[in-house]
Amino acid sequence: MERIEVDKSAEQSITAGHLWIFSNQVKGKPAGLPDGAVVEVAGERGRSLGTGYYNGKSLIALRMLSRERVAVDDLFFSVRIEEALRLRQEARYEGSFRVVNGESDFLPGLIVDKYEEQVVVQLSTCGMERQRENIVEAVKKVLSPRTVVLRNDSSGRKEEGLPSYVEVVEGQVSGETLIRIGPLRFLVDLLSGHKTGFYFDQRENRFLMEEFAPGRKVLDLFCYTGGFGLYALYFRASSVTFVDASSQALEICRENVRLNGLAGASFVKADVFDFLKGTTEPHEVIVLDPPSFIKSKKKQREGEKGYIDLHKKALRILSPLGHLFTFSCSYHMKRSRLRDIVRIAAYGHADIYLMRELFQAADHPILLTIPETDYLKGLVVKVRKRPAGGTHEP
Repeated sequence: MERIEVDKSAEQSITAGHLWIFSNQVKGKPAGLPDGAVVEVAGERGRSLGTGYYNGKSLIALRMLSRERVAVDDLFFSVRIEEALRLRQEARYEGSFRVVNGESDFLPGLIVDKYEEQVVVQLSTCGMERQRENIVEAVKKVLSPRTVVLRNDSSGRKEEGLPSYVEVVEGQVSGETLIRIGPLRFLVDLLSGHKTGFYFDQRENRFLMEEFAPGRKVLDLFCYTGGFGLYALYFRASSVTFVDASSQALEICRENVRLNGLAGASFVKADVFDFLKGTTEPHEVIVLDPPSFIKSKKKQREGEKGYIDLHKKALRILSPLGHLFTFSCSYHMKRSRLRDIVRIAAYGHADIYLMRELFQAADHPILLTIPETDYLKGLVVKVRKRPAGGTHEP
């Protein structure tokens, strides 16, 4: 195993619990070291800091795998996957859930999602791509899946100098996969659906529809295949309108409604901004779960403008004393800033009451020593609109 030396700031960061070392923190490395190579990481005085993998093409030059010097093989990944399963035991997930969540499970660049007897693996870094065979063997050993799919088509692979591809490496996939989350069944496209096919991170948040949806008219924006809206119908919403720009996602959503024997759904294929601009129909509950508008710090200002505009349009058609569920899946959006955006969007028109602050599901653990693992922020707010032409007096 080759050795890479890092500076004091990197040593302090690793000691504090982070797993990333940036290119400007690397002091010395062997000549000709290939991208993705597993290396021993050492501090300024030669003290071993553990084992990681290197990529000279990435701003994050080193990602740590262990705070000890260890062999990285299929046994290493088997042990880590077993540890990840134990971490999720308290949540009592069964059947379908996220098994490995990258840095949260000390496996940066690796996602493993379990869909009943089928498993989807996503390798987003050069280091993990080089470990592909070891990872697949470990997944097969620990999870005993019928099918293993590699969904290596994430946007981050380009930054790592990696090609994009999807491959079934064990078993076969024919059509959509049927999974159960709580009381509902969902069809999942494992080969071309968003992320690995389904958003497990909103699992617990969707159950809140039991409190807010009964008897109410619900609008599910950026609905994808219907997570929030399906639970709203299950918990006796009077109606749900599903809106998404993808006809494929809406078709699966429509089938999910049918599979669960639910009634009261309508479907609109449209860009959400255009839909909100063109409608005046009020709704008592609105769900805003958009894709990330802020993919990097450079996009912060532009993304926040988009969020403010989106919230202004949504608040315009929210019924008096209606509830808004709003989310950001970008790490760069701070929790306090999401509150600010809702407040700015309502300026002069409504009073906003915070009912809930929401987080990602327990199978996407938040590791406090790695702030980037806390990426999903959500709010449930009650909106009391002010009379036109004046302020509201309580």
